[in-house]
Amino acid sequence: MRLRSTAGAPAHMMPGGGGALRPRGRDHQSFAKLAVDNGFLAESDVNRVDAHARSQGLPFHEAAVDLGLLDDDAAGLLAALQGGFALLPDGDERIDPLVVAAFDPASPYAAKVRTVRAKMRAAAKSGDPSSLRLAVLSIDAGDEAAIMAANLAVVLAQMDGPTMLIDVDMGTPRLDRLFRVANKAGLAEQLMGSAALLPAARTAIDGLWLMTAGRASGSATSLITRGPLAETANGWGLRDTSMLFYLAERKGEQTPFGSILAGFDAAVIVARRGDTAIADMRRIIDDLDRQGVPIAGTVIA
Repeated sequence: MRLRSTAGAPAHMMPGGGGALRPRGRDHQSFAKLAVDNGFLAESDVNRVDAHARSQGLPFHEAAVDLGLLDDDAAGLLAALQGGFALLPDGDERIDPLVVAAFDPASPYAAKVRTVRAKMRAAAKSGDPSSLRLAVLSIDAGDEAAIMAANLAVVLAQMDGPTMLIDVDMGTPRLDRLFRVANKAGLAEQLMGSAALLPAARTAIDGLWLMTAGRASGSATSLITRGPLAETANGWGLRDTSMLFYLAERKGEQTPFGSILAGFDAAVIVARRGDTAIADMRRIIDDLDRQGVPIAGTVIA
């Protein structure tokens, strides 16, 4: 999944008119305006959808889906926006523009990330939908995997409510830079017991928190392999909050991801064509299967 563009928010989201978009209404007119303003529907489609909604007795968004003009995923995102979720204005320096989903929900890349979300939630059908434990697992996929994880976390916060993103890649932390959060204390300090409070920072995205990787020592890194991260997360006492963990493996490593991710609701693997070895993919998939971790699919970066 290659990122072809950075943020490209519509003109009405630009600074000067009250900042971020924060729709309030829930009627079909406001939904139609959101769909048009964010590039999901053409203005010429609105009257057609409205007429179909009236003739069939359907809400506007269901009529648009029924006509094939919106898919369920896009309708769900627009419903979240209609309920009050704020997008960031173009040029907002609090978030790296590579986190496209924070700025432009109609971006093709954001749409692909929402597809990943849908597959993960389908794989996690037995989990609590308000507090899922999800993982993005990079196998030699570099920056692209971290960018996807960042965008996926934004989409989860937009569509599913409070979300915490945790950077488990202590060797090469990346998420702090994407969300422009200082990597002073994070998962390493939490695992070592040196953090007085849960080291999670609020991001510029409504409902999204980031636990950075922290400043790991060798002992902190080894703690990750000693027990399931799901049990660690349960000890944080966060209710009604989904968590997305970003993990990475590089050439020559033999990380026991099955035991680390035991108890997770779903995981997606990110690989890079030409760089990720097939043998490594098979080993990790087999390891996850042995521990009963649902695999939502593989993304090629």
